[in-house]
Amino acid sequence: MIDWIRDSSGLCVFKEDAQGRAVPNAPASRLIAGLINDQNSPRLVIVLEHLLGSAYTGDELAKLLDRARRGEEVELEGDGGRRILLGQEGPRRAFAAVAAGDRSAQADRAAVVSHELANALGAIAGWARLARQGERLNEALQLIESSADAAWAAARGMLDEIAGKRRPLEETTDLSLFVEEAARLLTPKATERGVTVRTQIEPGLRVPGDRGHAWSIVWNLATNAVEALPKGGTVELRVSSSGDSVVLGIEDDGPGMSEDDQTRAFQPYFTTKTSGTGLGLPTVRRCAEEVGGRVEMRSERGLGTRFTVVLPRVEAPARRPGTKRSSGVFYAEPIQGRILVVDDDLGLREMIATALGMRGADVVAVDTPEAALGQTGRFELAIVDLLLPGMRGDLLVADLRRAGIARRAMLVTGTELPETLAQGGQPDAVLRKPFELEDLFERLAAVLASDAAAAAG
Repeated sequence: MIDWIRDSSGLCVFKEDAQGRAVPNAPASRLIAGLINDQNSPRLVIVLEHLLGSAYTGDELAKLLDRARRGEEVELEGDGGRRILLGQEGPRRAFAAVAAGDRSAQADRAAVVSHELANALGAIAGWARLARQGERLNEALQLIESSADAAWAAARGMLDEIAGKRRPLEETTDLSLFVEEAARLLTPKATERGVTVRTQIEPGLRVPGDRGHAWSIVWNLATNAVEALPKGGTVELRVSSSGDSVVLGIEDDGPGMSEDDQTRAFQPYFTTKTSGTGLGLPTVRRCAEEVGGRVEMRSERGLGTRFTVVLPRVEAPARRPGTKRSSGVFYAEPIQGRILVVDDDLGLREMIATALGMRGADVVAVDTPEAALGQTGRFELAIVDLLLPGMRGDLLVADLRRAGIARRAMLVTGTELPETLAQGGQPDAVLRKPFELEDLFERLAAVLASDAAAAAG
């Protein structure tokens, strides 16, 4: 599908005039500004050569333009991933609609992650409101944690892509349980809009991919359905098996979609909602295809819309090291000694301090390098954020060691460590944001165990 790009004057569509010259809808569009200046109204085939690079020869492009002039739509992809749609504009006139090849892949991914985080935060906010009203408190806490996990997975995926790591697909998810959970997560939004959510779920059906994949597929489709309905509408979520496949169906009895909207529904950034991003359905398709599945849509004006996602069915695997653990780690052996936590983010600082305190550690939590260096006595470990106001974390670690305040240190960071660290600032462990408490405890245990082994030796 074509991913439309906008410049300051609108969609970048180049139309062919009677002499075969390219006429941009935006004067001197930045995509070919230099070419126009050099050749004043170049032919459309020359514009295509300029935009697509070495992917096609001039003769190949001329033949493709002839096909477009006869009414056929032709989609092209050139160097750097730029995509162009050729079509017919008027009697035997061609147009070239330029796709978003100028945006970086990271920018596109960042937009998707922002969309996913917004979804997760919306669910968290809804259940937090219910909890504050004293309604379904335990369920609210459980579902807030689940939504936070989804946000965590989206952020982690973005960081892994920046670092050049592939998203692991070896994990599997119980889709039956996940859809039940998603239906409960929808409660605040559905209740607010007067919409009924029903489920019909065959239990125990697992599919490839982690919870992030499941979240992206189920939550985007389900929230779209709820938001499309007027008061009194109904959304039904179904999960069933079909041979070697698992079939997820999400159907609403809303207004349905026009034929034109259906043809563009999976086009990134296309939306019919005033507050929509146009990223939900493209994300659904991408996540389904990543795990070997497909997405189908059927909609009719006045009769509602149904999305069907067909995914491979897999057996439950044995638990592998490194997969998500339960929070039973809180009941593990206590942590002995003093720990210094240095982070200017109040929420993260207090979360780390509280979790360590629950395990028995004597924790001092501060927000600045000055406060850390002003401590008296000795700490077994300093947990230090890499990006502190006024000082980088590795510099502070070096200063803490020189002052005899802490010998062991763990750096916490949302990015890769700098290639060059301060002398004496090399950490004993690194904790990547976002992280689960289990990750914190495991790295902490490894550092303290190595310290104990060194002392015993």
